[in-house]
Amino acid sequence: MNESNLAAADIGRAAASYREIKSRIMDRRYVPGEKLSEVRLAAELGVGRSPIRTALARLQGEGWIAVSPQSGTYVRGLTDAEMNEVFELRLILEPAVAGLAAERMADQELSKLRHAFEAFGTEIAEGRVEEYLALDLQTHRAIYSAAGNHLIHGILVNLLDKVHWIQRASVGSPPRQTRAFGEIRDLLAALESRDADRAASVMRTHILRTAKFRNLPAGLPGATAEAAAPSKEKPEPARRRSRAAG
Repeated sequence: MNESNLAAADIGRAAASYREIKSRIMDRRYVPGEKLSEVRLAAELGVGRSPIRTALARLQGEGWIAVSPQSGTYVRGLTDAEMNEVFELRLILEPAVAGLAAERMADQELSKLRHAFEAFGTEIAEGRVEEYLALDLQTHRAIYSAAGNHLIHGILVNLLDKVHWIQRASVGSPPRQTRAFGEIRDLLAALESRDADRAASVMRTHILRTAKFRNLPAGLPGATAEAAAPSKEKPEPARRRSRAAG
């Protein structure tokens, strides 16, 4: 293999390592405060330390990990202030996008969404939270695409990773899960009726109720908070989660 092929292979391994490490952070396999060493990651992913180093640098730039002289490299959780910023941006953009989608979504895409909802059923049974989160994500992606505004679409798609992390960082109580599911069902009904005002209103309510559930003042300045630094305590197991983002 010549030098250019080696470089291309190294870039490919770094990109794959980045995607895998980020996926594990978002899926809570690597939890906030957990230390990440190049040696450990290289062994787990079956690559050399150079691709891992490149991947970690990219993740640090995106705010998913942090490096401190005392603690080394560790997973960085979103602060309350950062989560509030996510909700503020959603509150500004998503109701408008939902309204546009109600007017512009293709009948074929609406049928696809309806089929997904019918396949899911009428309630969130125990053990089906992951399926609900996937349905919620599918609904939002379809709305972003159908709105037809490429600039807003790019912003919201990039935001989805943080939304996805917040969702997986916590799984809400059954009452909130049920209400959130009802909200996105109402959203689908508004899309199917081509009611732009209703779709915007339902989306706004959905975001506000989710923010309220997390005790975040969406639409108001967030409180200043520092990123969670690693503690001496053992990281919370990924299976233990608290409140959900809908």
